[in-house]
Amino acid sequence: MDRCPDNCVVHLHSAAGKDWFLRRLYPFRRYVSPEGTRYYVTTQADNEQKLLTPAQVSTVHFKEKKADMESITGCGVDNIIFILPASSNTPVYQSQVSDAAAAAGAHPLFFIERPVLAAAYYDDSLRPEPKTVLVFELGDRILEISLITKDLDLIVKAAVSDLGCPLFHVMLSELSSKLEFDFTSDVKALIGIRTECERAKNILCLGSDSVELKFDLQGREVIETLSRASLVEMNLNLLRSGIMRCLTEAGIEKEAVDEVVLAGASSNIPEVRQVLREFFHMQPFRCETDPANVIQLSAQKYVRILSDLTGLRVVGFHIADLGVFSV
Repeated sequence: MDRCPDNCVVHLHSAAGKDWFLRRLYPFRRYVSPEGTRYYVTTQADNEQKLLTPAQVSTVHFKEKKADMESITGCGVDNIIFILPASSNTPVYQSQVSDAAAAAGAHPLFFIERPVLAAAYYDDSLRPEPKTVLVFELGDRILEISLITKDLDLIVKAAVSDLGCPLFHVMLSELSSKLEFDFTSDVKALIGIRTECERAKNILCLGSDSVELKFDLQGREVIETLSRASLVEMNLNLLRSGIMRCLTEAGIEKEAVDEVVLAGASSNIPEVRQVLREFFHMQPFRCETDPANVIQLSAQKYVRILSDLTGLRVVGFHIADLGVFSV
């Protein structure tokens, strides 16, 4: 089906669930050399197969994205600010991306987290009092809930992401239980389960009240019935658990949150706002600017300031940890 609108509560976790999937399943056959080096078997344009390490795959992918951006802008992409989810901002991932950028002939300047950009967009520098901010981002390909403290700087205390698609996780658990088989390492089965889950969502999105999901696994057919109402509640419960987990990991009570910053187009969905109101009754929601645009606008401002300060042409790259596909 065509791309679902950003206000669809049925497909609330489909895009982020796909990225969760990509982080765990590589679209390449694997080969381990006698020395223990891990390679992926890739097919070139001339149909010749080639062995590449994960780092080499990342570099090839980065070069493609860099060339695309240079083609669009008509300028060289040399100095880069990487914009990424807080949950992806680890030393290992920074090193992986920096190596790929350097191999592609680019110079990484900074890594800046998406929730920091969102919080900074509404930051009032004329009133520098300490503040605790929850940044809730739900949009195309990302769900991340972050707790940020502001004193002299904006510091991410906790970030919860990588939650995947709740329907996929429920179906995987039920099928594993009914068939008494662990499908977590069966790539073909996992792809089939996810495909059937997305097919069912498409039917519910088009107006049906319920749908049957059919799975043919281990020589047996399993049929599950799913109602639209139960799927919507499943999707919203994932948001509730993510908010609770973020507060717990930060060690902060919900009453201590001063304001909630919304980012991502899907944070405009009324049912999503209602879930947030369950936790934050009194706190102001910062959404004066359309949440779909707030991170992009903040990033553009940051890039302009850095370009002016350094005299360099600076480009912002949005990245996320998707294994070898990370740009």
